[in-house]
Amino acid sequence: MFYFFRRGLARIRCEVRADASGNGYELIVDRPDAMVKVESFDAPPELNRRWQELERCLLREGWQGPHARGL
Repeated sequence: MFYFFRRGLARIRCEVRADASGNGYELIVDRPDAMVKVESFDAPPELNRRWQELERCLLREGWQGPHARGL
């Protein structure tokens, strides 16, 4: 699942997906400055806690979203 945040003309793309092994999950954050961060999680509750934390942080920084896009 993809989520997009906007601030002016800038965009942040967040992706939540199963990892390559199929045993865990990844949260990928692609920022407008070309910085890409990949975080790995073993279980959905961990991923969900981190996603909520990230979303709160982005909203505090003035980003608008998330705007979801399915695969």
